[in-house]
Amino acid sequence: MIEFKKDLIYEQLKREILDQTLYPGMRLPNEKILAKRLNVGQVTLRSALARLEAEKLVERVRGRGTFVSESTDRRTFLLILPDGAETLETPSRYIAEGLAQAAEKNSVTLERCPVSLLMSFSEAECHEMILRNRISGVVLETGHARIDPRIIDRIRSFNLPTVIPHGLPQDAERSGFLVLRTDERAAFADGLRLLRDYGHRRVAFLRLSLPQEELESIRGFSEAELPEFYRENGLDADIQLFATIRNSMDEINSAVRRWMALPEPPSAIICHSDRIAMKACLVLKELNIQLPGELSIMGYCNYPGSQLMIPALSTIDIRLHECGKMALEQLLVSKKWFRPGTVPKEIFTPYELLRRESIAFFEGN
Repeated sequence: MIEFKKDLIYEQLKREILDQTLYPGMRLPNEKILAKRLNVGQVTLRSALARLEAEKLVERVRGRGTFVSESTDRRTFLLILPDGAETLETPSRYIAEGLAQAAEKNSVTLERCPVSLLMSFSEAECHEMILRNRISGVVLETGHARIDPRIIDRIRSFNLPTVIPHGLPQDAERSGFLVLRTDERAAFADGLRLLRDYGHRRVAFLRLSLPQEELESIRGFSEAELPEFYRENGLDADIQLFATIRNSMDEINSAVRRWMALPEPPSAIICHSDRIAMKACLVLKELNIQLPGELSIMGYCNYPGSQLMIPALSTIDIRLHECGKMALEQLLVSKKWFRPGTVPKEIFTPYELLRRESIAFFEGN
């Protein structure tokens, strides 16, 4: 949302440059005259021109003036974001930040559009928007949720290379777009093995039920696969240690209290996400269980605030900023993979185990 006059002026001039109303090589009027013509102050105009210069759309030559760049073929990508993408909870906020950083580095213009706005356009309006803004590729950020088939159909009609920067296992087949995603099974398995290497054998798993995503597995594991993985990796496969819950404080509270009341309680808990882990920590605090002295806990995702907890939360960082950067990089080389009607290969994004203070070596009884 544009809030300042300098942003309006920047957008107006950018449109005129991209539409070649202001043609390549054209010298702009001096700042005093141009500011008067645009009905703004010179300070406001200079701010807009500085942004255009940073994007290499204009060149300011000392002693000569400001010129529209001879090469104005700067690429423009459409970033479609889920509604509410500015909240701390959604991955989209951090992916968009990574995209913006990569766009600035590569002199790319990003045009952001909430998915509800996109779907409010008619098909003709969408195509007019694509042509007017010279969109050459699309980033569809889904918030790591299942994509509405209507959105897929709308974007397919653009016939442009499209990347999902943080997708689900079934997204590539359903959409036909290039999908970047975390190998969740590998990432979560590494987290479990880390706890094992710290001496923990009874590791409770607090899983979040996500029926709306129609997933056959959660964090890469089906309910049937978990006990076998535990056994293969030297962990106690007691089914009492597995709890699948909704994102409800009552259900988290119930699961944690049930575990800690067992004759042999877990020595560690691994959680579906950092947010779930943070809530579990509140329950453990009420039970006067010391972390990590009496129990270790680990999250997943590396959400903001996890590093500020006392003790700081160990987690699996899925590098959301990097997902955004990789998505833009893939669009820049889309000629290598974009073939309409074919499904590009998925690309796994990097992750990292962050060993913080919430886990400690388990010495046993």
